[in-house]
Amino acid sequence: MSKKIGAAANPIYKSLFDAVFFKAQEPMLVLDRGLAVLVVNNSALKLLGWSGQDINDKPVSELVLGKDLKDFLELLELASRNGVVRNYRFYMLTASKSIVRLFLTVQALKDEAGVVNGYCLSFSPVSPDEWSALKDPHVFKNAARKLNRLTSMGQLTAMFAHDIKNPLHVILSTSELLGALENPPEGVKTGAELIERNARRASKIVKTLLDFSRSGMCRLEPYSLETAADNALELIDSSLKTAKVRVEKKFDRAPKVFLDPHYLHSVIYNLLNNAAQALDGAPDGRISVTSGWLEKEGEVFLTIADNGPGFESAMADNLFQPFFTTKENGTGLGLYLARQIMDEHGGRIIVASSPEGGAMVSLRFKKIV
Repeated sequence: MSKKIGAAANPIYKSLFDAVFFKAQEPMLVLDRGLAVLVVNNSALKLLGWSGQDINDKPVSELVLGKDLKDFLELLELASRNGVVRNYRFYMLTASKSIVRLFLTVQALKDEAGVVNGYCLSFSPVSPDEWSALKDPHVFKNAARKLNRLTSMGQLTAMFAHDIKNPLHVILSTSELLGALENPPEGVKTGAELIERNARRASKIVKTLLDFSRSGMCRLEPYSLETAADNALELIDSSLKTAKVRVEKKFDRAPKVFLDPHYLHSVIYNLLNNAAQALDGAPDGRISVTSGWLEKEGEVFLTIADNGPGFESAMADNLFQPFFTTKENGTGLGLYLARQIMDEHGGRIIVASSPEGGAMVSLRFKKIV
């Protein structure tokens, strides 16, 4: 242990914290409000090469490359607003000043009034070869081709998801029972809620993977993007009205494209839902949906834009990274799967800042009728 926390705390609480935090296989550290290291678990000490005594009270700026400090502070700010940011590709410095490549998850630690008192950082180390592969989409495509010679990716995904679904259900049910105990020992209820929250997120990811694996390959047919957008808007209409989000449509004449209506409906619906969530609580939330024909590029487009907070430039490189999310209950698979689906259509997906200050996502198709 790098610091003693709550020495007078209930022994059960101390045992629970020791098991869940200090002995966890996942490297984790906690920053205080001043962004100094408060507590580190054993796995993080091993990963970063520090002793508990040396890293205590160390400013986080000594654990981050100077050029990345601004991005890191933006990441903390984003976590403060959204509660959590998951699986952000990042570098950390070790005690010997070498670099560790990892996926970084930041959880804002808030009190009952919503005031941020610190941050919990968790790390998933990535090997240099894996890191290079993440930057080269061809590596994934080549690996997928080799894998397809043995079995389909969908079968593997379904098998993986099905095998962990039942253990997750046991974990979730047990955590719910613990949380329902009358007068539980101090810390047990908090620990049970933590387990339940993460088990629910894992279950949601499993469901997404199962749904995706069962749907099969895209079956392309001549279809209108305008019709696909209208169908998705019709489905989400009641939610948008409840949230008092206004929708502006502008569909210019454009040829039909070869697409899979089922898949595209799912992509468009999720993009609209993302925009609506970004506008949560906004006094004048607006979503614009436009489509048309780009003569120069030879593409038909469908663009969804909002006037929400948008996204920080530091986040741009991670938006299509699987499991990266800035939402408390997000899976981090939405944009990743959207890009996979667009690849199946021979199209592309573009994410940029909206002229109105929010986010803008554009789907582009070249396979026209």
